[in-house]
Amino acid sequence: MRVNMWKAGAIVAAAILLAGCSAPSGNGNESKPSSTSSASSSEETSTASDCPELKEGETIDVADLSTCSADRMKESAGYAATSTTMGMVSTARYDSANDATEVISDMGSMIIIGDDTWVKSPTSEWQAADPNASDPVIAALSTAAQNAASLDPATAAAALSGEFTVTGTGERLGQKVYLVTGTAETQGVEVDATFEVTADYIMLATSTKTEVQGQAIESVLEITDWDVKQDIVAPI
Repeated sequence: MRVNMWKAGAIVAAAILLAGCSAPSGNGNESKPSSTSSASSSEETSTASDCPELKEGETIDVADLSTCSADRMKESAGYAATSTTMGMVSTARYDSANDATEVISDMGSMIIIGDDTWVKSPTSEWQAADPNASDPVIAALSTAAQNAASLDPATAAAALSGEFTVTGTGERLGQKVYLVTGTAETQGVEVDATFEVTADYIMLATSTKTEVQGQAIESVLEITDWDVKQDIVAPI
């Protein structure tokens, strides 16, 4: 049972990292991304000359794409997202001004503000993170939060490598997105992924499949609130 409970905490932590990897950014306080940086571009290609071309059929290095997206992420005031992992739905919020992350789910929750972390299992109250806690979910969440706190969105995005292909286009939050699909590798683990990316490199959604300790994990993350400051406060 302990292994299963540990995985529960690991899944919640994965939601944090996925949210970080997919954090959108931009200027202004509207709920959908700005296209100002692509105003002078053609409909089918991106504008930044030092970023990969977003055009159907193009093969691109996901590390280059991630770098461009990470640069855009740094400009964001904050964001909110929903994530579904192995049937578990969680909500995530990020406040860049206070370096704060919040993930809430029925299986376990975390709040990280700077160097301080609080966790909560389905049966506990909020408490300071403790990797040595007797409750295996609290211990797993606390340990996972330590790793999550050390990876800002730019670092997490830059850790990916592999060739991806622009396989098509779609629409999300009222904006045209390019579907960038392929297999990335991070820390020796392969991840099949699809990114939904705007012309100015904002990732509005991700879909990933990977395996952790022999357990297949599928995750879908969708941005629901974009470039809006999130008020995340300490729970205790």
